[in-house]
Amino acid sequence: NACASRGLRTQGMSPGRLRDDLQMWLDLRLKYGLPSTLLVLSNAFMYTQGKDSEISSQIDALQSVLSSIPEELFHEIELEVHNAEGAATNKQRLEVLKEQQELIEEENEQNEENGNTGQAAPKDDENIDEEDQKKATAAKEAQQQSEAAEAEKDVGEAVEHERKETETETEKDGTGEDSSKR
Repeated sequence: NACASRGLRTQGMSPGRLRDDLQMWLDLRLKYGLPSTLLVLSNAFMYTQGKDSEISSQIDALQSVLSSIPEELFHEIELEVHNAEGAATNKQRLEVLKEQQELIEEENEQNEENGNTGQAAPKDDENIDEEDQKKATAAKEAQQQSEAAEAEKDVGEAVEHERKETETETEKDGTGEDSSKR
């Protein structure tokens, strides 16, 4: 159960192998301070490689995961860490910005090529979550305005009804005065 909750392969594994894998996971997490998310990611990587792959240990899986991270992403994260520590240099910032600019240019070129061949590139410029939120807010505001208008109408009708009752009582009394004042 401890192995499964950490994403370690359990099916078809011997109890001795489970103990070793769990001990390795705990050592990497507690002794060496590796983030648990990275360890879980490496376990997921091991699952995708299959049981009979050359990746047989947590260390091999970590090396495979870390080596598959794009260099630009690594540099960007490295800069964020250095910024948090206050140790980032302008040279590092400039290098990361250049890498990001190159990626943007490559993406624009791919979009142009896809446009020339008639293939539309998927665009992720819409945020449907915000649109849903805006629609819900607009609907709620419209309902509140409608309720406010209806309440004003009801108040107006009540005032008019009371005025008519007062006129009717005054006419019945014949004196022109409100009978409740006597």
